[in-house]
Amino acid sequence: MRYCILILVSAVSLLAAGISAHAQYNDVYRHGADFYSDGEKLSLEQVCALMDDTDALTVSDIERYQRGFRTGKGLLIGFGSLTGAGLLTLGVGAVGVMVEAIAAGVGTVMIGPLFAIGGQSPEISFDSKFSGVAIGGLCATCAGIVGLAAGTGVLCVNKKHLNNVADSCNRTQDVRLSLGVQQYGFGISVGF
Repeated sequence: MRYCILILVSAVSLLAAGISAHAQYNDVYRHGADFYSDGEKLSLEQVCALMDDTDALTVSDIERYQRGFRTGKGLLIGFGSLTGAGLLTLGVGAVGVMVEAIAAGVGTVMIGPLFAIGGQSPEISFDSKFSGVAIGGLCATCAGIVGLAAGTGVLCVNKKHLNNVADSCNRTQDVRLSLGVQQYGFGISVGF
């Protein structure tokens, strides 16, 4: 009978040691700068409580990442609008300069023979009124593109930090089950 119990305990011990169980999986996901679980918005204190112990992040760290994410998003929206307005202005200015150049060319072709008949040389100069509009549109477009690059950098860095926070909340921990000699004698040990 002793041998049966010993064999049974050994088999259970080997089976328990060979099977790794997992702790409960937290379903925390990020939408924008906020964290949700089961459709409910989590407070930052709840997020910190769910995080893995190896990540030493505080509520102020997560708030800083959220502010950075929102700032980057605002920069993208603002400078994207500036870039669009600059491109529109540049296009209007370029079309205006082109129309003025065509009008000046057609005018020169039509008026040039009249001056030639009169024996004079025409003094025609081309001074576009739309060149300032085109230059302003080009400057706005360049400033918008630089702002978009900066906003993209700010957004991506903080988005990565927020994704790492969500991953830390969802990280599973292995549960180790051990049957045998332990620190305080013979027994079952469960480790996380």
